[in-house]
Amino acid sequence: MKYLKITLVILLVIIILDTLQAKIFTNSPLLRIRINLYGDEVFIDKGLLVNHYHCLDNEEATVWKNVKFACSLKETFDFYLVKKEVYTDIRFNDYFTYDNRKIYLAGNIGEFYVDQMPLKDFLWDYNVALDDVLKKITDKLELSVSLDDGGTTVYKAFNKDMTLVSCKNLSGNSNIYIGDYSLEYSDDLCK
Repeated sequence: MKYLKITLVILLVIIILDTLQAKIFTNSPLLRIRINLYGDEVFIDKGLLVNHYHCLDNEEATVWKNVKFACSLKETFDFYLVKKEVYTDIRFNDYFTYDNRKIYLAGNIGEFYVDQMPLKDFLWDYNVALDDVLKKITDKLELSVSLDDGGTTVYKAFNKDMTLVSCKNLSGNSNIYIGDYSLEYSDDLCK
């Protein structure tokens, strides 16, 4: 019984010292599981009490387990749509759900790329906030329509052959619809 108590105290001291060194020096905890998100460039080291994030451009943060952390975005990145060669209709397809928001692609869109990666992989792999990505994208698009329904906005860019509808209405709809430049806002989008 005495040895068990001593072992538990030593183990507790090791965990506390490991957590302290990780927090004080913004290091990875020694007792960890590494999850590579994008090769060896972006990863999370999950410790017992803290997580250490290594993001793009060598941004690092060590946060408590209960704190949600998102890496910041690079200053510049590009995005583009890839249209399907053959499609039968233009109805929207459920593409991805992230941060409790659904993203839909028009039926004629095969994929939406950000920095040479599909958007869903980019969001997941780089652990970035959807709103940050949307801000970077809409900064490069022209505001076409802003509705008085709670904040729905429509952005377009002829040179990128793209339209993005960001729903934000009083009924709580915050979905995102992405299509080519010909996409027009209609009342049934943000119901």
